[in-house]
Amino acid sequence: MPVYLPWITENINGLVVTSLGLTLISTVLLIFIYQRFRKITAMYGDLMKGQEGRNLEELLLENQRVNMDASQRLTQLETAVTKLETDSEEMVRHIGIVRFNAFENVGSDQSFSVALLNNHYNGVVISSLYGRELSQVYAKPIQKGKSTYLLTKEEEEALAKAINK
Repeated sequence: MPVYLPWITENINGLVVTSLGLTLISTVLLIFIYQRFRKITAMYGDLMKGQEGRNLEELLLENQRVNMDASQRLTQLETAVTKLETDSEEMVRHIGIVRFNAFENVGSDQSFSVALLNNHYNGVVISSLYGRELSQVYAKPIQKGKSTYLLTKEEEEALAKAINK
């Protein structure tokens, strides 16, 4: 007969109680862990379900496609804005107008000089001289705010108004 067998028979009640206690504790822990697992599984299911019952993976892939489309569109818009900025440098941005009487016998300031300049102060000064029997129009090129042609007092005033705006 083995040596430990008498010890077991003498302490059988204590061993059974201890075994039942450990089983009870294990059962309680198992129930607690199972409930936590169910709660986490439900949360994971809700997360994976996403909006409107759609799968989260589908939503993420769609979001990625939308972001890529938006990124491409943004690149196109940046290119367009750069082109517009470059083009706008050459467009008329500064205007100066002076009305005057070219001839003493004609009233109401029918004659005028107009300076039309871009951002680099390049452009043209156009003058119209109105008379009862004759009207004349002149155009003089402007480069960097200066003309190689002699400007009249009114043309210089129109140019100064355009540059100082």
